[in-house]
Amino acid sequence: MDRETVPNSPIETLRDGRLKASLWLNENDKGSYYTVSLAKVYEDRDGKLKETNSFSAGELLRVAELAREAHGEIRERNREHAIERRVENQSTKHVPERFQR
Repeated sequence: MDRETVPNSPIETLRDGRLKASLWLNENDKGSYYTVSLAKVYEDRDGKLKETNSFSAGELLRVAELAREAHGEIRERNREHAIERRVENQSTKHVPERFQR
């Protein structure tokens, strides 16, 4: 399938009722990075589910908590990725002398 026709999906979605924080993995020429989209799911007059990025005053602390959780998840993923890179770099540096030229 053509990459342009495949929709991007979040790598994880954190929820609190109808509120959600979707974590996205993005790539650019410098490497990968994460972004987060915050939304509220609601039902329109026709009964269809829609999303909005508008929150009531009573929802703001819950949105902030979701944002905090998303931040922690991204920090953990970045930490794990850094450890993996470190292990890969160490394994390539320790080539036995008999295999070195």
